[in-house]
Amino acid sequence: MKFLVTGGTGFIGASVVRNLRGRGIPVVVGDIAVDADVAQRLDGAEFVDLDVGDRQSVEAVFASQPDMTHCIQLAYLMSAEVESDPPLGARVDVLGMTHMFDAAARHRLQRLVFTSSETVYGASQEPYGDRPVVEDDFCAPGGHHFTYGVMKLLNEFMARKYVERSGVSIACTRPAIVFGHGRKRGSVLWAGEFASNPAVGTPVRLPFSSRARDTWIYKDDCAEQLVRLALAPKLEHFAYNNGGECVSGAELADAVRHWLPDAQIEFDESVPSTPLIDWQGGERLERELGFRPRPLLEGVRAHINEARLAGGLEPV
Repeated sequence: MKFLVTGGTGFIGASVVRNLRGRGIPVVVGDIAVDADVAQRLDGAEFVDLDVGDRQSVEAVFASQPDMTHCIQLAYLMSAEVESDPPLGARVDVLGMTHMFDAAARHRLQRLVFTSSETVYGASQEPYGDRPVVEDDFCAPGGHHFTYGVMKLLNEFMARKYVERSGVSIACTRPAIVFGHGRKRGSVLWAGEFASNPAVGTPVRLPFSSRARDTWIYKDDCAEQLVRLALAPKLEHFAYNNGGECVSGAELADAVRHWLPDAQIEFDESVPSTPLIDWQGGERLERELGFRPRPLLEGVRAHINEARLAGGLEPV
């Protein structure tokens, strides 16, 4: 068994690589720009240059690693980068993803797992009512806010085509808001700042109301789900919500203040909600994998301690 993790020095990718190495599984990390600081912390992984938007680059990696058996595909431009440079976004997030599906099929990988996104459900909870959004729910492109989310819809469509035509095993997760220390890109940088800033004594102002609700999952739990999906002998479905805890901004702030009573957290009460669904149900994944994400309070503690360690401070 040998894994390729694309985007493996990124926010979720580094957690996936550490998870696999903790299991003793050989890992090849493919990235277009390796984060040297992160790479130093990924002991035992092999690193290769990989530009998923370039088919020859993808083929070179697979040719150099003929014993590859699995792939967790995380090489992707985040929403803010897609909006600022749509042609590059399409090259990486549409063409690049298709290159990876094609390579997985032609090289007969046992499984490829990739992250889709909760943004495939659109920009609001309103169409779904007061209930968890589940995998069979759907939002047409007209109900979307993020180009990123529509690209994820296309990725899912293309993946299913490869499954039908070649029999390759592909599955995806649809993460809600993934939090943790170290996020550097995207439209939800506040998903790191809400705890990382207070962890080192810095105030934070969140760009939504204290009444806004969202579903939150800690990055290491998201990584565990991806790895378990990749390793499962058989999967019952193609798409899986990651789930997590649905809380208001005020409840999120309370979780931070549980560990850091003096945390300075403010909200923009003029923005009633984030452009995301509020409540994502993760029961399908919990049933199939037998794994439940940790409680929010414990995830926030882990997040705070990551930030404190990076700042040379004692854990809480």
